[in-house]
Amino acid sequence: MMLMVSVQNLAEAREAVEGNADIVDVKNLDEIFIGANYPPVIKEVREAFPKERHVSVTLGSVPEAVGTVALAVYGAAVLKATSVKVGFVNMSYDTALRTLKECKKALKGFDTKLIAATFADSHLYNGIDPKLVVKLAKESESDGILIDTLTKDGRNLFDFMDEPTLKSLTDEAKDLGMSTALSGALKISNFDTLVRINPDIVGVRGAVCKGEDRYNGRVDAKAVANVKNELDMRVEGKIEVFNNTK
Repeated sequence: MMLMVSVQNLAEAREAVEGNADIVDVKNLDEIFIGANYPPVIKEVREAFPKERHVSVTLGSVPEAVGTVALAVYGAAVLKATSVKVGFVNMSYDTALRTLKECKKALKGFDTKLIAATFADSHLYNGIDPKLVVKLAKESESDGILIDTLTKDGRNLFDFMDEPTLKSLTDEAKDLGMSTALSGALKISNFDTLVRINPDIVGVRGAVCKGEDRYNGRVDAKAVANVKNELDMRVEGKIEVFNNTK
């Protein structure tokens, strides 16, 4: 199980890598619903690390403009992102599917993987039912799924979706050969549940920022190392998770 840390710039990316994060995820918290960062920032982060370092790019919640989104995905590939995540708010399933299909075409000839993202709290924003994420990814031939949250008010992933549902979706996606990622204001206290669900990737930001402040705090290498250690100890069985199902 890999730890993905969301960063906004090269300085934060370096802290994440120093703390032994497996994936550096470049995003822009200043844009509504988590947006894409600027090409020079993505380029700087990508070029700072060897090819083997997984550097992903988040487009956040994309507009209902299929060509524009496909072009943005193409840009992520040109910048040599390992993967690019495309999420949807206030959009029909059919439009989201068409968008992902065009994104997949845009990535032809590149190594960049396409990740279909939905949000556990999407009902608050007229979004796509997150339980459709595997279907959406399968029909668009995406390479993986992500379930995240948009709400940043103290609630997290598990306030909107329960363990059995997330476990079922994760297992279904894995059976289809897709990568699986869960995120959404996750904390160490959620790690027992996450390890039981067993996604390939766990995404964090606030938990590894100074003061656990995802907006005003900066990613801190020591906090990343601590979170990584807590996750690894559960994965390795050094902390029992299957007897703790509260």
